[in-house]
Amino acid sequence: MMDPNAAPPPTPYVPPAPPPKKSGGLGAGLILALGCFGFLILGFAGIVIMAALGGGDGAPSGPVDDASILRMKLSGAIPEYVRSSGLDELFGTPPVTVRQHVFNLEKAAKDKRIKGVLLELDSLEGTGWAKVEELRDALVEFKKSGKFVYVFSEHLSEREYALALAADSIIMPKDSWFEFNGLSSDISHYPGLLEKLGIEVQYFRYGKYKSVSGEQSGRKAFTEPVKEMIRENMNLTFNHFIDAVAQYRKLDAEKLKELVEQGRTKSDWAFENKLIDQLGYWDEVESILRDKTGVTDKKEKLHFVSATRYRNVDPNDAGLPDGKHTFALIYSSGLIVAGKGSDDPFGGDSTQGSDPLIKAIRRAVEDDDIKAIIFRVDSPGGAGLGCDYVRREIALAREKKPVIVSMSDVAASGGYWVSMDATAIVAQPTTATGSIGIYTVIPSFGGLYEKLGLNNETFKVGAHADALVLARTFTEEEAKQWDADLLNSYNRFVELAAAGRHMEFDKMQEFAQGRTWYGSQAKENGLVDELGGFPAAIKVARAKANIPDSETVSLKLFDKKKTFIEQLFDRDDEDEESPELAVTVLAKTVEASGLRPLFKKVPGLSGFTRQLLQGDETLFPMMEYQVEYH
Repeated sequence: MMDPNAAPPPTPYVPPAPPPKKSGGLGAGLILALGCFGFLILGFAGIVIMAALGGGDGAPSGPVDDASILRMKLSGAIPEYVRSSGLDELFGTPPVTVRQHVFNLEKAAKDKRIKGVLLELDSLEGTGWAKVEELRDALVEFKKSGKFVYVFSEHLSEREYALALAADSIIMPKDSWFEFNGLSSDISHYPGLLEKLGIEVQYFRYGKYKSVSGEQSGRKAFTEPVKEMIRENMNLTFNHFIDAVAQYRKLDAEKLKELVEQGRTKSDWAFENKLIDQLGYWDEVESILRDKTGVTDKKEKLHFVSATRYRNVDPNDAGLPDGKHTFALIYSSGLIVAGKGSDDPFGGDSTQGSDPLIKAIRRAVEDDDIKAIIFRVDSPGGAGLGCDYVRREIALAREKKPVIVSMSDVAASGGYWVSMDATAIVAQPTTATGSIGIYTVIPSFGGLYEKLGLNNETFKVGAHADALVLARTFTEEEAKQWDADLLNSYNRFVELAAAGRHMEFDKMQEFAQGRTWYGSQAKENGLVDELGGFPAAIKVARAKANIPDSETVSLKLFDKKKTFIEQLFDRDDEDEESPELAVTVLAKTVEASGLRPLFKKVPGLSGFTRQLLQGDETLFPMMEYQVEYH
């Protein structure tokens, strides 16, 4: 019997009943979710299939209308070479390279459907002066066909203006940006900042001019020889620019220098001083182009064909016949390292592996249809071993066929190392080359560890086993040995350069010392043979291969292309020609995000990323910093 005074038992918890289900099986929400998921899967599968079946340059050529205008929209860094990744169809069309622009103009000159060129220029930050000269020379050659070249731009500084000089007419809107105030460069030194972080650096170098990048990382201020080199090269660039303006605008050079000292930055002033031809807006440019092409009916749109689309037009369709002879075109773009190379996913720069270069050179040598090799170099340096592997392969190749180096913006230090054994070297007047010297910066993180409270304990067998652990500075004995080894490497560099250029060691020593020479100086010093771009290199190769001017020549790119499916499934440890797929995907993603310019501004990020991705491979820092003039 229950005690009436006892507390009642707790009522058990019963969850509330779910709402009544509507009839319809899985439910609308689940069906919708599955439908969306299936749509995404099918969409991605479609993209993958297109990528697998693709492998081209992205945009199809399509028909070219009569009375068309080749439209070249140029901005930012115009690439020398874009490595084929098989992912282009997933992440957009790859940018048009320098050579593709040049070849587009060669085709357009012959193409009866093309009436002229419209060049739309924005800031070309990241594009060097030698590339600008290459493109300007190509525009000048195009104009010999009797077709027009017009420039329209809202932003011209000295670099863009140097390219615009080739035009029949330069048109800018009123009150737009036209910078004509000279050249400047500002370069930060890192040791003071590193010192505050507790990081001590030891700087070793051979060559009194070696180098801007070395002293930027290893000294708090430039030495006088390096300052002398920077000033002289800046003056050379400026005078070359003024001479070009005087030539193309038919103005007095001294008068132009007086205009520079006014420090003006507006298009109205440029028009008043005959530096541009017209102040106008886009609709006025359209009217001019209608008159030039004969498309006068305003209901009919002007027929533009983009450079991206026109690069896929078959040369035969443009009226450019196939070459009777074929030259191989091989690129070395970026820092040169031993192995297969890698992408820098954040900075966007790639390291050029020695393995794919060597394989391409050997294929070109073994191909009986190839009469000569054009080796295009755009590299500020790299790792000593990788550079030497390529140099040796070039030396072996030239015993079988002419190997002509064509230098782009920069072929200095390691970039010169891979070039110096070629049959002949061709460079633009403003190509940065030479820099036959060597340096290294060794950091010590011991002070940083202490600031962070890290107790770094080192165990070793061998008195100097921890010398490169980077937890301490070199001892006096270690520093002397490192310096002696560096001197041996420098002397070998000079010896190889002297042998490659058929020069006495002492004579080469005069032009070495880590000095960066511009192409015009390098020709006087015997470091290069001819001045010019692709056409000059082809002319030299033709002569070396004993091919008469009356017989046509075409270039064949020696580049191993892979589709997305091949990248995804056909991979093994022996694949020496492709960087890691994951790194390539990350690089493409960063590029698509638009964050790359931000990443490029982070000091040391690119170098750190390369070291991280390459594991225990150590970059031998002998590359020359390319001074940017603003």
